[in-house]
Amino acid sequence: MKFSDLLKASPLIGIMRRIPEEKILFCAEAFAAQGGKFLEVTFDPADPEALRKTGAAIRKIREAFPAMHVGAGTVLNVRMVEAAADAGAEFLLAPTVSQSVIETARKHGMATMPGAYSPNEIYSAWEFGADLVKLFPILPGGELYVKTVMAPLAHIPFIVTGGVNPSTVRSMLATGAVALGAGTSLFPADLVARNDWPGIAKQIGLHFKEIQNDGR
Repeated sequence: MKFSDLLKASPLIGIMRRIPEEKILFCAEAFAAQGGKFLEVTFDPADPEALRKTGAAIRKIREAFPAMHVGAGTVLNVRMVEAAADAGAEFLLAPTVSQSVIETARKHGMATMPGAYSPNEIYSAWEFGADLVKLFPILPGGELYVKTVMAPLAHIPFIVTGGVNPSTVRSMLATGAVALGAGTSLFPADLVARNDWPGIAKQIGLHFKEIQNDGR
């Protein structure tokens, strides 16, 4: 089955960015409890320990939630690809288009979703072998741009990240996106900081409620 088909069945990727190591599993549990199937753990390029920390987080989630599809985000170079592959990541996302990242990921059997914005970037990502293209950055109200830019590129499956929250879920899916990626609206920093797991679960649930209302 194509990775894009897997995403269609559960079209929300939870983005775990700069979540403290000791809180990773609590957030993953809240996401899984609401029916989430795809989690992305991002690399932090500013952190010299990023390769180790992200790899460790991916391993923890995979061990604790074997049914979860776990991937790595902000994958900018081949070293990050190798670290993600070693940790058992199934897919990669990035804010940029890198042919070497895409090709190395494919060698490891990982799906890739590079980030692109302009028609040229989107098409280049697809030509390099991306499984889907991540439209990024898309802000609230950017749905019209997504529809416009993808009209002549309708053969390319894409996801949308940025600007995704309960009030925009259905309009973002209406652009034709296979799935959406959300981070801060799922795992608000203030709720994570005070260990408000019921509050986080509520936020996640609001996203899935809108997806169900969309008919997915």
